[in-house]
Amino acid sequence: MSTAVTVALLFFFSVALNEQVTEGCRCLQRHPQQDFCSSDIVIRAKVIGKVSSTVPRLTAFKIQTIETFKQSDKKRIQVIYSPQTSCGISLYNDEYLLSGRVEDGRVILNFCDLVKPWNQLSQLQKASLSMYQRGCVCEISRCTGESCLNEMLQKKCLLNLDDKKALQSVCLPGRGGFCSWQQIPEN
Repeated sequence: MSTAVTVALLFFFSVALNEQVTEGCRCLQRHPQQDFCSSDIVIRAKVIGKVSSTVPRLTAFKIQTIETFKQSDKKRIQVIYSPQTSCGISLYNDEYLLSGRVEDGRVILNFCDLVKPWNQLSQLQKASLSMYQRGCVCEISRCTGESCLNEMLQKKCLLNLDDKKALQSVCLPGRGGFCSWQQIPEN
């Protein structure tokens, strides 16, 4: 096999293994804290059901908010929206952890956001939610191989997606403003 073909195959597999792709919707695999920090809103909510949408190309769901982990405006959210595309989501009458962005006063969720049935989250994952906000001042950057060895970066935690310990940790600022991975104590 030629060098060019080998390089092309290696590139293809590295991209394919590091991204979730579904029906044309691409999501980079990220640490849950990155999803939390990049979202405008993170809530635990009970989905009541699908309702008539007042916005073209968006599906509307009526919800009841149970707990708010992150929200800038503190308005009571009663309806959330999802695109009617391959990046849209389907929700059923159940409790969920939901994250998304606010556009024109509407909460929009898509396939790449945190959308998890609440009863499928571990106690460790639930405990992390209350800590993620403090870590939003830190940046989480993906790394591979030897690039993961440089841990003394002031406002940055390095993430090797193969490292199960990091996936069960929170990146938090410490003394001197340095960010580092902190283990979440299991209760």
